Amino acid sequence: MKLGIIGGGMMGEAILSGILSSSFLKKENILVSESLEDRRKYLTEKYEIEVVSDNVYTVNSCEYILLAIKPQNFKEVLQEISPHIKSHHVIISIAAGIPISLISKYTKEARSIIRVMPNLPCTVNKGAIAITYSEAKEEDIKFTKSLFETIGKVWILPEKYFDTVTALTGSGPAFVALILQGFTLSGVKGGIPYDISREMVIQLFEGVLEYIKSKNLTFEDIIRMTSSPAGTTIMGLEVLYNEGIIGIIMNAITSSKNRGSEITNEIKEGLL
Repeated sequence: MKLGIIGGGMMGEAILSGILSSSFLKKENILVSESLEDRRKYLTEKYEIEVVSDNVYTVNSCEYILLAIKPQNFKEVLQEISPHIKSHHVIISIAAGIPISLISKYTKEARSIIRVMPNLPCTVNKGAIAITYSEAKEEDIKFTKSLFETIGKVWILPEKYFDTVTALTGSGPAFVALILQGFTLSGVKGGIPYDISREMVIQLFEGVLEYIKSKNLTFEDIIRMTSSPAGTTIMGLEVLYNEGIIGIIMNAITSSKNRGSEITNEIKEGLL
């Protein structure tokens, strides 16, 4: 069993790092294809693995092919490797917005085609990762799930949810960061130095999340536990509810999802 990673950028490296740090695969069972010479040199020196510039060589050398490339480069790469995809190959794609039906047009000879949606926290092994497939061998699904569990938590979902997943967990880090910034600046407004306010906010969020997980609580439990009658929390919550904070967040994610659907349609037109 050998894994070929086409694309040695940020996410490709995150997956590579997770695989190696968890000992999921040995170094000799991984081959990376990267077009940029500087990245090839960097990956070779840091991870002591074989890194090449030839995508076709990678396909011919590996059973599992992980496509860690940007959507705008996808068609070019698919056209290049398409004639070399055989019945023993498993295609794993992390390209946002590209459905399995389109991938299969170029890789229809493959044994299995699996689509994955990782997100930015995968780079620190805290990813929220979705996996989907239409027709795939059970062993290939298990392999892919285990592979991505080296960099986060994995859910298997129908592909119809992937635009929502892209908005929720893919765009989500930006939305969360904006909320964190709001909390931090509120501390600064109250006189707390920025760096201290930032550290306190990060600790606040980490603490709340850990408390919810460790006690198996709902979000409503936390709201109830911290809201005393006529106290400070309930007064602040009144403002948030009146301003429609929940609706704003839901609308933001829905807007992101809708744009994701538009991008998918644009990509479809380019790949057909």
